[in-house]
Amino acid sequence: MNRNLSHSGRRGRTSHRGFTLVELLVVIAIIGVLVGLLLPAVQAAREAARRMQCKNHLKNMGLACHNFQDTLGYLPGGARDGDHRVPDPLEDCCRSQTRYGWSWSYQILAYIEQDNVYDLSSETYDPIVGSGGYNTQEDIVAQAHSPIYSCPSRRQPKPYGSGGFYRVDYAGNAGTRGPGSVRERASSGLDGVIMQTDRGRTRIEQIRDGSSNTLMIGEKALHRNSFGSEGGDNERWNNAGWDEDVVRFGAGLLADGTRYGIPPITDEQATHYENGAWTTVTDRGGISWGAWHPFFGSSHSGGTNFCLGDGSVRLIAETVDAEVFRRMSVSNDGEVVELP
Repeated sequence: MNRNLSHSGRRGRTSHRGFTLVELLVVIAIIGVLVGLLLPAVQAAREAARRMQCKNHLKNMGLACHNFQDTLGYLPGGARDGDHRVPDPLEDCCRSQTRYGWSWSYQILAYIEQDNVYDLSSETYDPIVGSGGYNTQEDIVAQAHSPIYSCPSRRQPKPYGSGGFYRVDYAGNAGTRGPGSVRERASSGLDGVIMQTDRGRTRIEQIRDGSSNTLMIGEKALHRNSFGSEGGDNERWNNAGWDEDVVRFGAGLLADGTRYGIPPITDEQATHYENGAWTTVTDRGGISWGAWHPFFGSSHSGGTNFCLGDGSVRLIAETVDAEVFRRMSVSNDGEVVELP
């Protein structure tokens, strides 16, 4: 009996040893190191997914352009300013008075399953007196969000300005940027793929340099401090006129006739408002650009996504040779290149 009591007493006094403070700190430190090692991998995986989504957006835009051509017989026009019924000179600013001249991003909506947005404007020509000369439904369309036009690596879609208008993160390839105004003939897209509306029309089959070698649509360079305000991001996504909001250039032309390439840049390199003034970016031809500039570019590490004329999509690095990129941007010079 005593022996049992003694045994029971000893068992009751048994205690379990817990972790010491030092051991807990060591475990926490190890967990912190593991998280630190895993976090970059997780972020890289997320960025890879976002870049793939961006590529899918461009793929769908490319297919939409092809379907547009199959239906109407030509590729969508980039945009135009003024009223083609008058007709206004194509050099006039600053946006189209009718839906007919709205941006390529509006024209292809019916081919990317965005008929509901396309149909928000029902009139090609605006007959309403007192409308200020513009289609009265342009703002309704501009306030509608089409997810395909936002790159997930860059920004979350949001309306800008007092009108609450959305923007587009992609631009048509207009070929050569001339030495004068963006609306002059030398910058009208005649040697690109997306041409100024009413300046000319083209088809995939008419791309002399080959549709698989020529850029059609790409991401436009845009600094994070310039969202909604930079010259190429300050107007309605559906009606910016012929403007850097909806077209960019991969080739340049100087006043003396010199031709050169304008490779893409990173978003961090793009012009932005800083210390009370716009920064400048200098292209390969020595031209400095401010709030309005011609550059393609992206927020992705390693390059910019482009849809080529044949509908394929590829990432092109900012380090691409300038002359190679010029030839990729120009559609009719007969200078076929091997893609990087």
